[in-house]
Amino acid sequence: MVYMERETKVVKSGTPGLDELLTIGGFANKSSVLVSGEPGTGKSIVALQYIYNGARLYGEPGIYVTSEQTVEKVKENAKKLGMDLDDLEAKGFIKIMKIPVTHGYELAPDALVKEIKNSNIKRVAVDSITPLEYLSSDVRNFRARILGFIEVLTGMGITLMVTAEKKKTDFDNMEYTPEDFLFDGLVLMGRTRTAISFQRVLSIVKMRGTSHSEDLHPVEISDSGLVVKIIQE
Repeated sequence: MVYMERETKVVKSGTPGLDELLTIGGFANKSSVLVSGEPGTGKSIVALQYIYNGARLYGEPGIYVTSEQTVEKVKENAKKLGMDLDDLEAKGFIKIMKIPVTHGYELAPDALVKEIKNSNIKRVAVDSITPLEYLSSDVRNFRARILGFIEVLTGMGITLMVTAEKKKTDFDNMEYTPEDFLFDGLVLMGRTRTAISFQRVLSIVKMRGTSHSEDLHPVEISDSGLVVKIIQE
């Protein structure tokens, strides 16, 4: 493992193959990225790898926030993919937090803001905002809170990744939600039909601060995590 403190204008995604699709080789520092798509396409793995590999490979402390699973379940799932969160948590490089899904939730609770300030956090991943949206009685207010959340965290020097679900990801006839436009980057994950099965795929719709591939790229998930396969011209 290599740990180092550094200030950078490029933040690596932590997912093999994804940075190669971005001209600058990663996300712009202090930007916000939404990873959206159908259930089972690998969004949570991308968020986990963002935090885990950010700490393990680049020495950038991070927080993984879960709204759906317990902290214990997140760690259990991560370990099945070769990510030992306990080890990095014990060393102070990552923290796993749970935001309760209730009507009184806060996207940026005091505990999260305090942890960011006290632990020199560089990355935050929130998985996901979908349950929080379902429980919101005022859609416009919810979107305003998302925008406020983005502004608060990026204003603290955080590069933010958030996941959200789409009921269906039709890459030929995509329907976007207002939330999709609030973030600096939008990565879509879904499935396409092959001759005899379905293939997980990923597409970068937008990424402020860098040009990027506009192709559909195959995604593979194994015991070692998620990899984006580069299409050779």
